[in-house]
Amino acid sequence: MEELYREESGTSGQRKIFAAIALLMIASLFVHEWMGFQASHRFDVLGWGMDMVLLALWIWRVSFGYTLILYKNKRLEVISHGLGFIKRSYVVDLTRTESFTDKYVKSFFRKTQIKHYIHRYNSLDNNPQRLLVFTEGKKNKLAGLLFKSSDEFIKQLRKQMPDKFIQL
Repeated sequence: MEELYREESGTSGQRKIFAAIALLMIASLFVHEWMGFQASHRFDVLGWGMDMVLLALWIWRVSFGYTLILYKNKRLEVISHGLGFIKRSYVVDLTRTESFTDKYVKSFFRKTQIKHYIHRYNSLDNNPQRLLVFTEGKKNKLAGLLFKSSDEFIKQLRKQMPDKFIQL
């Protein structure tokens, strides 16, 4: 497949600092649980479990990068890569696109019949959230792909589907 445009997710220094502070806060929760275990010799399943969930969420939102690839044959591929060994791909057939926008406004899209959202972005990326709404499956249910990209990527996408763009 011939590529039209490719883009990697990026990070800013300020957002890396926020991510580091969040990780330190999560680490302090683990220390707190450890101190409680040392004092009482009782394992707090709920406390340790919540700490693990917070750590997993932090890893998911910060440790993964994304590559957006726009192909000539009206396909958009989002490749997730992280932790050095995980790599997954999600492909959207752009011929099934209902609309897309350069800004994701939650209150506007809450009123739609989008059945599920596919989140494919790194929280450290400075680019704004974008939304691509498309139909999927045999029943043509609406789905939304949330991603972050540059304005240049949106320009390339608009060239592919000028009539599907919604200005918010």
